[in-house]
Amino acid sequence: MNFKYKLVKNPITGEIDSITHNIDSGHKQSIPIVVDNTDYQQFLEDIKNEGFSIVEGPTVGVTTAYTIARQAEYPPIEDQLDKIYHSGVNAWKADIKAIKDKYPKTQVGVTTVSAVPSWVQTALDEKIASDQKSSYLAAVERLKQPRLKLGTPYLESVWDPSNNTYFDQTKYKDVPDPNDPDVVRDEAFRDEAQATIDGTPQSIIDSINT
Repeated sequence: MNFKYKLVKNPITGEIDSITHNIDSGHKQSIPIVVDNTDYQQFLEDIKNEGFSIVEGPTVGVTTAYTIARQAEYPPIEDQLDKIYHSGVNAWKADIKAIKDKYPKTQVGVTTVSAVPSWVQTALDEKIASDQKSSYLAAVERLKQPRLKLGTPYLESVWDPSNNTYFDQTKYKDVPDPNDPDVVRDEAFRDEAQATIDGTPQSIIDSINT
């Protein structure tokens, strides 16, 4: 399977310190694990949208195929012929068999990969929470803006007989046609903002208000 991202261990420290982004056409990009890095944030965004199936854990070991391992350990052909000449075919066979037994045919070239570490999920959860906060705050500010369908707001001093005093009341003038494109667009934006607010978890709202 071709993964979109590959976690990479530092060969010296043994810690995961970068991410390889497998871009189309075989091009690869190295991404540092830095919260403020835009490519790292895109890494988390892609996981949020596509799931963890696009990420491969770090390589922890590589087993050499038996053919390669045997070839590397066989003596040069001249030394093998000398062995046969001086010690006989059986002695030579014993040496060769020891190498074959050391690297059986069941040994194949296998790359061992560990699971994606839990800190990636934690980082993703933090990003999701941060995005939800930003979206919620932007939606609240959007609903604070004047509603175009109501017209232009103005204050009018109105008599309150119960309190025997005047008070300022917001009224509207120049009410536009409800089918005006700007009004329709404004209402759509407001509906979207309200949906964002309604869909924000209470825990996120509480974290903003505390």
